[in-house]
Amino acid sequence: MKFTLLFLLLLSSTGWAKWSVTTYNIRNFDKDMRAGRTDLDELARIVKSVQSDVMAFEEVVNVEAFDTFVKKNLPGYSYEISSCGGGGKQQLAVVYNLKTFEFISQVEDRTFSGKGSTQCGSLRPVLLVDLFHKETKTSYTFGVVHLKAGGNDRAYAQRWEQYLKLTNLSKKYAQKNLILLGDFNSTGYNIKDEDFARFEDFINTSKMRTMTETLGCTNYWNGTLGGKEFQSSILDHIVIQDKNVKLVEDVKVGSHCAKMDCRPATPEDLGVSFESVSDHCPVQVTFK
Repeated sequence: MKFTLLFLLLLSSTGWAKWSVTTYNIRNFDKDMRAGRTDLDELARIVKSVQSDVMAFEEVVNVEAFDTFVKKNLPGYSYEISSCGGGGKQQLAVVYNLKTFEFISQVEDRTFSGKGSTQCGSLRPVLLVDLFHKETKTSYTFGVVHLKAGGNDRAYAQRWEQYLKLTNLSKKYAQKNLILLGDFNSTGYNIKDEDFARFEDFINTSKMRTMTETLGCTNYWNGTLGGKEFQSSILDHIVIQDKNVKLVEDVKVGSHCAKMDCRPATPEDLGVSFESVSDHCPVQVTFK
């Protein structure tokens, strides 16, 4: 009887210690002039399907609406948000479960934004949030990124500069537990062009790995197929230090990316999550 109780307690403790992290670009929430306002019910359904202890959101334009959304749909959670969002006012947020994590500190690296170290430029900063995991007594730094978008030469050059900055940032946090996550806008990732090579240089030099390497896609765009079909690509990543990869139990993508299994699809196939929430899909990593 004692053995059974001990076994059940161990199972319970192990299950409780598991935690997860999600990143999700929610496309100019809640003010996308081209796609219309965000379907809040559909967004809530998606978020709850990949609800994690730590959730990073990119493109938070309407901060007041985001505050209301979090309070309504993620009770027991708190969040930190950047004050800089670049020219598009696309702010970055880290939402975390207060039962699992305790807030330590927040800093905003504006060198990624394009105007020195203090001013808010045309690009987004990196939001760095330190959280303390109560069960394991471990501190983590979550660095939310939203790098320069685009696949032309100018965009590539700007993003490559940001890759170098991420390499330096990763070295600075090498002795800590750093998780970089968000929209890296790695447009060359699928086709393995020079952008992919520069991204891989950043990953390898930083002694990190992207958990997205196991996924088929993280978003859809109109692509090069022609006609009505959109094609999938990989823009979003959760990047883990080599020393912590062994702790990863599962990686998955949600929303229309999971629904279509990353196959070419029309907007009608992709559905309301694509048309009225975001072209991106949430990516989730679960830790043992």
